[in-house]
Amino acid sequence: MRADFEASAQVKQSGSKGMFRENTLKNFLAAGRLPLKYGLGTGEIVGRVRDTSRQCDVIIFDKLNGVALLYDENVQVFPIDCVYGIIEVKSTLSKSEFLDALEKIKALKAMVPATTEPFDGLTKLHPRSRPFGVIFAYSLADNSLDSLNENLREWERETPAALWPNCVCVLESGVIWHYGGSTRPCLDSHQITSEAKPMALHFCEDSLFQFYCSLHDMCTHMTLGPVELRRFYSPSEQIGKFVIGGLVEFEIEKDGEPGCRVRFTAAAIEKIVKWSSAHGRMRLRDVLQKRMGWVPPGMDESTLNSEAFLYNPDNLPGVHELGAKTVMTKDSLWRSHVLVIDGYHYTIALSGFTDSDFEHVGEA
Repeated sequence: MRADFEASAQVKQSGSKGMFRENTLKNFLAAGRLPLKYGLGTGEIVGRVRDTSRQCDVIIFDKLNGVALLYDENVQVFPIDCVYGIIEVKSTLSKSEFLDALEKIKALKAMVPATTEPFDGLTKLHPRSRPFGVIFAYSLADNSLDSLNENLREWERETPAALWPNCVCVLESGVIWHYGGSTRPCLDSHQITSEAKPMALHFCEDSLFQFYCSLHDMCTHMTLGPVELRRFYSPSEQIGKFVIGGLVEFEIEKDGEPGCRVRFTAAAIEKIVKWSSAHGRMRLRDVLQKRMGWVPPGMDESTLNSEAFLYNPDNLPGVHELGAKTVMTKDSLWRSHVLVIDGYHYTIALSGFTDSDFEHVGEA
């Protein structure tokens, strides 16, 4: 690997040189050093919330059960469902290059909110492994592994622990791992908490071996959920700090006539979540009973028993309390909208909202 790195110095075009060095690392890993279930790609990663990563040097994906949304010999696009993690490859790891790689990893990890599985058109909370982010460099710049460790500590003070890198390796120099209350490094994403601290270890000629072992173990410790391609046809959206699924955009009526196509503002979503959280969760079965007086036939018991919220600050009656003749002429829970907010089902009574609670997204 060192010989290939030095030989690539003869390549004059920087893009070709960088690609050669990325391929050198991929070829090293592909030569029987990772099980066949792990594929190695290059390109972008698409999230479930209308977001896309920056260009990633090496993407480790599920080769057996994963799919590529776009596949070319040189560039691929993968859904985040089938991605184990990424490796950012640097020729020389200066502070600016280091920070650039950290921001790429941060952006990738931020693409994984509390994820869910679809269930008869609704959702049920189902945690997924957060992908790992690794930085691999062939050499240092005019700095040291210890100075990079200090740069990382400074960067992490302003960054949530869930978005920190899992491992940094500089060939023939050393690695940076996180430690927190144990003699073993915190390699897996869920192990890295705000109590963990980065530490530089000078393994010198053993650095590549330590990098390889760390990468292998992070992969084997992860379990990916199923790839759900329909989510990428109609992905959730980020509104403020909330991940919103379901019919994000809908029509509101004015004086019985169709109005405009709208969606809730971030402030309105926050108001809904705050009120609903204060009044507690319910079983979805109870929400349906309260709203309509009956439960649609054929719904799965586990779905009906899942936790849900009912936003009803005006204590509006349900359809069964008014009767079919009056339900269309009076405010009731019939005029409700269903959203999935951060993985939970919300039935939202539309009475009491004002124009300021909606933002227009086009004419109906």
